[in-house]
Amino acid sequence: MSNVRIATRYASALMELTNEQKKSDAVANDLQTVKNAVEASRELRLMLASPVIAKEKKQGVLREVFKKKAGELVLGYLEQIVAKGRENILGEILTQYFILRDEQLGIVRVRVRTSVDFSAKQEKDLTKQLETMTKKKVEITFSLDKTIKGGFVARVGDTVLDGSVKRQLEILKLKLKQGSLNN
Repeated sequence: MSNVRIATRYASALMELTNEQKKSDAVANDLQTVKNAVEASRELRLMLASPVIAKEKKQGVLREVFKKKAGELVLGYLEQIVAKGRENILGEILTQYFILRDEQLGIVRVRVRTSVDFSAKQEKDLTKQLETMTKKKVEITFSLDKTIKGGFVARVGDTVLDGSVKRQLEILKLKLKQGSLNN
């Protein structure tokens, strides 16, 4: 079974538990703290992935690191992940949890690369257009990309919306070749 499928199963179980206990926001905040720590700390990732370190030692380290930063539900969940031998995919489990949470809340995350900084009005207009297109609440992350000659490129899940000048010129060139500029 692939790690993504396994991670999704563990994330789904946690999602059900947090929904039952009505602690979704608090748990999400705690899990974001854990996710940030796992992503930022190479040592933590190596410790979790190491087959040489005993499960009890890993559980103790996780409890010590996160005891003041996470609630008992998250600490217990982390201990269960280690007990089941899935600590090596903790990062993937947390990623899948936030994907499932976004789906549940009707949120879609969009990454937009632009050639220049967008004004607040441009950001707001693009957000409205994407919300209309996706029929979901959109949370956009903007980044500058000097390789784009003008416009923007947005990634919504697996879909790429290319509003760059280069792409518009390619479309125009294709239409000219086909003789269908009037269409």
